[in-house]
Amino acid sequence: MGRTGTAGGHCGGGPGTTGYRQDVFGKQKGTTVARAKPDSMSYYLEMGDYERTRYRLVASFFQNRPARLLDLGCHKGGLHKLLPPEIDYFGIDMIAEGFPRAVRADLNEAVLPFEDASFDILVCTAVLEHVFYPLELLQEMARVLTDEGKALVSVPNDRGLSSIVSALFLPVAPYEHQVHGHHWRFSMKTARAFVGREFQIAEEAYHFGPLYHRYLRFLEWKPLCTEFFMLCRKKRPSGSADRRREA
Repeated sequence: MGRTGTAGGHCGGGPGTTGYRQDVFGKQKGTTVARAKPDSMSYYLEMGDYERTRYRLVASFFQNRPARLLDLGCHKGGLHKLLPPEIDYFGIDMIAEGFPRAVRADLNEAVLPFEDASFDILVCTAVLEHVFYPLELLQEMARVLTDEGKALVSVPNDRGLSSIVSALFLPVAPYEHQVHGHHWRFSMKTARAFVGREFQIAEEAYHFGPLYHRYLRFLEWKPLCTEFFMLCRKKRPSGSADRRREA
């Protein structure tokens, strides 16, 4: 996941009770909400056990599917614990540690230290909005993905209610902290257009953060989602389908 877990940063509210009615795939989940830590990021993530719920969400895409998986912005590899053993997990981040095949690298350099077509699955959730060169990173992702591979990409929905409430009521971070914040903003429409430059979007999903689950369940409407997920395939070169039919 993104190294700052910023999808949670769009949310407001306080420590709560028993948690999520459902995740984005409609699976029933009950989670006990931990008491928030003093820093704001932990506060948002823990108020709904949000980070772990997102890991479960991502892992549910890739069950029973032997593959090599690269988790971009993996933080400390929390996703690894939720994947089946047949998934060969790699994680890349500036602070990647504590698990096998942790690769330390700065994604702001927009160069992935892997050969072409190295991975069957890419996970890049709540990361693109943080990096300085998101298009170049997206191009690198297409390069290291196999032709039949899949990429799961998500960005915060800046037209979502959580984002709007955060903009109105949360303090603006000091200059020194904004280097770790959001450098780019996406609506669902602009996210589709941006990711569509390098990938073909095969499936979409919508995730609602702690603000909704604590206070606003009646407003769980797709255009207001907190985080927008896109399951993508690599774009095929022009004319490749025709060549396959001819063969």
